[in-house]
Amino acid sequence: MVRSSVDDKYDGCRDLMLWKVENRYLYNELNTNPQFNTSWNIAKPHAKPHGDSLNTEHSIAIYLYTKNKPRPNSKSMYLDFNKAIQEGKSAYMTTSFKYHALHFYLTDAIQILRERQETCKETFHRTNKKFDLSVLNHKIRFGTFATSSLRSDLTNFGNVSCFEIHTCFGAELTSYSAFPEEREVLIPPYEIFEVTKIQTKSPVNNLLCEVVYTLKSKTVDSDLNCKLILSGGESNIIRASDTRYIILYIMLITTVYY
Repeated sequence: MVRSSVDDKYDGCRDLMLWKVENRYLYNELNTNPQFNTSWNIAKPHAKPHGDSLNTEHSIAIYLYTKNKPRPNSKSMYLDFNKAIQEGKSAYMTTSFKYHALHFYLTDAIQILRERQETCKETFHRTNKKFDLSVLNHKIRFGTFATSSLRSDLTNFGNVSCFEIHTCFGAELTSYSAFPEEREVLIPPYEIFEVTKIQTKSPVNNLLCEVVYTLKSKTVDSDLNCKLILSGGESNIIRASDTRYIILYIMLITTVYY
């Protein structure tokens, strides 16, 4: 289990967080994170018309995320973003966490789309990374936004480890993806799976990868649920981001009275 991840699912505070993102976090993070700013502006022209109850920013966030997946010779913010999500729990309620807006829009989009799709899906994830083989019957979670696909033949993503995933909290992004042909299903950081089978490749079994893990969705676990909104962390971020407005206000008073 990845315990250090940013796994807020905004259950009970979604509308308030949406307001904060629209009125504060997105603006601040676009202006303090050049890599995010560049990627956001590249994705903007590709936003789809409103549909599935998603807004323009949801569409931009999905296109940005799918466009930035690692590919041969590519340079993108994907690795920085995923590392921030996977390791950023301690920074989440501070200004050092750079992706409050993007995390919210992706999480919210997954939840909205999931309501309009089949509840559970059979998906596949390929990678060239190796993982522990002694996790049979263990509970795991990816701890970041995990890309998977309704297709099992996307061999360009790797053939060392394969995951056959039964996800009940992920959502298909095809209509909004930069690569709709990949039929991507995005799995949120808070979904928990049980490893029900581990198979290794042999001359007789013709597996898709050297190792194939079978994962079955069990539940969700959101350690940070609404903590940014409900604790003092959110107000600390607001105070830090509002400094320039306070200074401007003081300057205006000085101008009027002196």
